[in-house]
Amino acid sequence: MKKIRNIFLVAIFSLILSAQAIVASAAELSELESGIYEIFNDVYHEQEIGMNMARQYLDENMTLEKEYGKWYYTLKFSGTNYMNNHRICLNGEEIEAEIINENTDENTIEFKFETDSITPDLSTKIYVDAMERDVEFNIIPKEDTLNLVEAIEEPVEEVKAESTSNEETNEESTDETKSNKSSNKTIFIGVGVVLAAIIILVLRKLKK
Repeated sequence: MKKIRNIFLVAIFSLILSAQAIVASAAELSELESGIYEIFNDVYHEQEIGMNMARQYLDENMTLEKEYGKWYYTLKFSGTNYMNNHRICLNGEEIEAEIINENTDENTIEFKFETDSITPDLSTKIYVDAMERDVEFNIIPKEDTLNLVEAIEEPVEEVKAESTSNEETNEESTDETKSNKSSNKTIFIGVGVVLAAIIILVLRKLKK
């Protein structure tokens, strides 16, 4: 019984460390400097022919741009002479995507859209003329390939001479920082409370 309890405690400790690592990773991503990044992607379709088509007509190199606190992805498709009506889906819903470049000579098209994560639930729907139907496949950004290509220096707002304005700005900045720290602390505390409750309940059952 003691051996089982020790194994259980080790498992719970590992879960706590994993939860802390996830929260720390999220905080680190939110603090990425503004700039233009390159990132590679994988594709997924349940059928082999779909996988091959997806990989052939979606450029494996994506662009991720962070500017003014928002994330923007750019995807490039080829084969527009065979397919059309590209739609971008984020977290299961179709979103608006801006066409930033369309080359009819090379049969390519590029879309830019806002995202709330580096690794969102991302997919696309494309109408394939020869099949006379939509083909949908998942696009999986590979976070470990993220590479900064160009840093973007965001403009700094003019600071008024009045001391009261400076104080207000500093107070707002301080409040925002405190809010972010408080949010992270809340996550840690929440995870800790849930895991602690689970430990107590299981240990009670083991004693019985």
